[in-house]
Amino acid sequence: MNGSMLPGTALDIVEQMDFLFIKVFNARGFIAIDGPYIANPQVVMNPYVIVKVGRYKVATKYLKSSLDCAETFAFKEEQINGDEEVEILLKDGAAITIGKVSLLISDAIRRDSVGTSYAPHWYVLKDRNNRNTNMEVNLTYWMGTQADAEFATSWHSDSAVDTCCIPFTRSRQYHSPILCYLRVSVNEAVLRGNNGNGAKIYVKATLGDVAKKTKVSSEPFDGSLVLTVKVQPNANGERSVIIGSCTVPMENVQKREDDAPVVSNWYNLVGPEGMVGKLHMGISLDGGYHVFDEPIHYSSDFRPTANSGIPSIGVLHLGILNAAGLRVMKPMENRTDAYCVAKYGSRWVRTRTILDSVAPQWNEQFSWPVYELYTVLCIAVFDNCHLHGGPEALHQQIGKIRIRLSTLEVNRVYTFSYPLAVTRYSKVKKMGEIQLAVRLSSSTSLINRLRTYSQPLLPKMQCSSTLSEFKLDKLKNEAASLIVLSLARDEPPLRKEVISYMLDVGVETWSLQKAIANYDRVRMVVIGFLDWFENIRKRKLTMIFVYASLLIAILIPNMLLPTIFLCLIGAWLCQYRKRPRLPPDMHIKLTGIVINSRYDQLRVIGRMQTALGELATLGERVESLLSWRDSLGECALRISLNLKLYESMVARLNPESYPKS
Repeated sequence: MNGSMLPGTALDIVEQMDFLFIKVFNARGFIAIDGPYIANPQVVMNPYVIVKVGRYKVATKYLKSSLDCAETFAFKEEQINGDEEVEILLKDGAAITIGKVSLLISDAIRRDSVGTSYAPHWYVLKDRNNRNTNMEVNLTYWMGTQADAEFATSWHSDSAVDTCCIPFTRSRQYHSPILCYLRVSVNEAVLRGNNGNGAKIYVKATLGDVAKKTKVSSEPFDGSLVLTVKVQPNANGERSVIIGSCTVPMENVQKREDDAPVVSNWYNLVGPEGMVGKLHMGISLDGGYHVFDEPIHYSSDFRPTANSGIPSIGVLHLGILNAAGLRVMKPMENRTDAYCVAKYGSRWVRTRTILDSVAPQWNEQFSWPVYELYTVLCIAVFDNCHLHGGPEALHQQIGKIRIRLSTLEVNRVYTFSYPLAVTRYSKVKKMGEIQLAVRLSSSTSLINRLRTYSQPLLPKMQCSSTLSEFKLDKLKNEAASLIVLSLARDEPPLRKEVISYMLDVGVETWSLQKAIANYDRVRMVVIGFLDWFENIRKRKLTMIFVYASLLIAILIPNMLLPTIFLCLIGAWLCQYRKRPRLPPDMHIKLTGIVINSRYDQLRVIGRMQTALGELATLGERVESLLSWRDSLGECALRISLNLKLYESMVARLNPESYPKS
C-alpha cells in the first residue's frame, strides 16, 4: 500500500490524508441582530464569517450574540499552498466586509493525537485601512488527518456544495430495525346466524399498511393486529362484506424463542351491531428465526432475532481507499459524484461524496463485530444525483462487490482492487475499479473459531420449523420494504434504490445475462473437477494410489467409507502448495447480448435461474474446501474427516467393539 499509515489510531489500514482544519466559534465587539437596521455603529445586521483559503471560500451561518456557531471546515492539504494565508472576513447581511484577519497556514499547529483539542483564540479584526477594531473573532486552526474527531462533521473542500446539501455528502451510519416474524394461525371461527349458503368466508390480517396472511414485524413491536372476517356471497365478482373484526394489541402477543407450541385463544368478533362470533387463533412473535433481508448464500448475519448474548469471534475492519477509471455518470454535466455504501449485519455505512471526480479518494475506515465467519460483506458505489437532480433524482449504480469472510486469514491486511460492473440494457459493463483494505482481527483462540464450524449455520428454530422457499422469498421482500421505510426516516435518508440494490431486491426475476453467468459458474465448477481427475490420470504415483484404493474397496467392501475419506485427505494435501494467497476476485465477462425486456418479468423461470445460481454456489463451496480457499473451514473439515476415518476403520476392523443394530 502506498502512502503512510495511521498507526496507533482507529484508522490503521487506510492512507493518511492531511487536512487544514479551521473551527470558527463566534465573534464579539458588536451587537448582532436579525431584524431591521438600527442606526448604531455597534449594531451589525445578520453577521457571518467567511473563511477564504486559496480558491476556496465558504461562509458560516449567521452569528448570534448568545450562541456559538462552532462550525468546522477541512481543506485538503494537496489542494492548497502551504505558503498562502487564511483570510477570515466578518460581513453583514448586505455582504459588506466589517473586519478581517489573515493567518499563515505554516503557523498551524499539527495535531499529533486525535484525542487532544486546542483552546480557541480571540483574533482582533482589522478594518479596510488595516487598523485594529474593537471586534474579535474566536477560532482555532490546526493540521490533522481524517482520524481527527472533527472530520466527520466538518465541511470538506473535496465535497464543496451549498449549505443545504452538506448533510447529503457527509459520512453517515445507519442501522436496520430489529425484525421479527409474526405468525397468525387461524384454526376455526364460530359465527352467529346464517351468513349465506355456499358463500366463501375468509380471514384477513392487517398490521400497519400491509394486509397478508403472514407478516414481518419491526421493532418497536407496538400497534395492533386487526383481523377481519369477510364473506363473499358468490363467485360473480360481488364485493365482499365484512362480518366482524377483532383487534389484538401487539404487547399481548406471545413471544417465542424456540419451537414451543403456540397458545391458541378465542377472540371476540365485533360487528356493527355488537359481537357476531369468535375466532380461535394462535398468534406469536417468532424471535427464534433469523429474518433474511438479503439472499441466503450472500447473507451477512445468521443470528436469530432473540439472540441470547452470542459472543463475537472477531472484528472486521474495512478501509475504503479510492476508485479509479469510473465512468462519467452525468453526461450533460460531464461529471461523477461518487460515494460508497457498505453493509454487514444490521449496520450500514456511507462514505462522503467526492464531487466531480472519476478517481475519488475516500480513505475512510469502518469496523463491525463478527459472529459468524461464513458471512459476506457487501460494498457498492453510487453516483450522488441529489446535488444536481434534486431529491427526486435516483442515485445511479456504479457497481457492487462481495467479500466472504471465511476466505480471509486472521490478522492479515488485504489491499486489493476489485472491478465494478453493472447490467445496463441487458449488457454487463465495467464501470471502473475500487481499492479496498480488509482485515479480520480476532483475539479468540483457534478452538473457539473452529467451534463455529461445528454448530449449525441457521438458528435452531429455523431448522426444526422450516419455512417454504416461496414463503421465505415473500418474507424477504417484505423485510426489505420495512428496512426501506425505517431508513427513510433517518436524516438524511438512505435512498430506496440504494437499499434495493444492496439487498438484491427482485433478484429472482428472469434475466438472460444472469442465467448465462450462473451457467458459466456451474460449467467452471465441473471443469475444475474434470481437470482434477485429468491431473490424477497424468501422475503415475497418484494413479497407483487410486487403483490400490479401488482394489481395497472391491475386495473389502467394509473399507469403502474409510477409502473415500482417505482420498479426500490426499486430494486436500496435494492442493497445499497451490493454495490461493488472495481473496477470490470477480471475473467480468463482457457480452453484447440484447434481450426483450418483457422476459424480465417471468418469475417462474427466474426461480429456476436462482436455483441454478444456488447449485453453482454449492459447487464453489465444495471446490473451496478442496483448494484451501477457506483455511479455517479446511481445518475443521479435516478434523471431522479424520475422526470419521478412525471411527469407520475401528468399526469395520473390530465389529465386536460396537453394538449390533
